[in-house]
Amino acid sequence: MLEEIFASGTLNLVYAGIVVVSFLFALVSLLGAEVGEALDVALDVDGDSGFDFISLSPFSLAMFGTAFGMVGLITRMWYDMDPIPSLLWAVGLGVIIGGAAQAIFIYVLSPSRSSHFSLQNDAIEREAEVITSIPENGLGEIAFNNVSGRVKLAARSATGDAIRYGDVVVIKRIVGRVAFVQRTED
Repeated sequence: MLEEIFASGTLNLVYAGIVVVSFLFALVSLLGAEVGEALDVALDVDGDSGFDFISLSPFSLAMFGTAFGMVGLITRMWYDMDPIPSLLWAVGLGVIIGGAAQAIFIYVLSPSRSSHFSLQNDAIEREAEVITSIPENGLGEIAFNNVSGRVKLAARSATGDAIRYGDVVVIKRIVGRVAFVQRTED
């Protein structure tokens, strides 16, 4: 099998390389998640550019790469396809299988789908931490933990006063995704 891969050209080497990299990526993602969970390591990098990306699961990326590489190898080695039809089949089936994996991740494995979390019912009177200072009559940001994980909301002071970064507040009401908060000592 290896002789066929090396003898059949660069495209087959690319396909085989993608299969290997996808497998290693899946392995590192799995072990990384387990090691990170065991060591309780979290990296929270936020930026607000006004542009949101779709969150792709590592599982779906690995499935796309594996399907792409395997279909490419099969079409080139077993069916003797030319490069362009082989690439079209590999990309097409890779997208279908990767998309199905992403759908499974979103609709079956996603913890936010299974927790029945209601922001209105769960957040009111909950303590939260100010993670972006709330200026006088302005907008900041708070965060708190619940059963679904860390929740971040835009926040305004219920009294109109400025609230500093790091202060603990109580959520009094929520309008859309904006929490109206009050310092705990007020």
